[in-house]
Amino acid sequence: MSKFGPLALVCADNPGAFLGAEKTEGELDGAGLAKVNRALVELSYVVVADELLESDYDGPSLLPSHVERPTWWARFFGFF
Repeated sequence: MSKFGPLALVCADNPGAFLGAEKTEGELDGAGLAKVNRALVELSYVVVADELLESDYDGPSLLPSHVERPTWWARFFGFF
């Protein structure tokens, strides 16, 4: 869940871990993913793709100074 509005991401424990990867053991199958996405939409969330969040962000923000390459992930979900 995003710290900025009703955005959500369905991903592994490590966001970005499966970018471009084949399906891995324990990953949601298509039906499971569809069920999670439907539930999020019914709760008024917008589901955002992992790939989109890894793209560069060049808008205004209060990101920490140590962030060398701001991404949409950093902007909307922050750092752990």
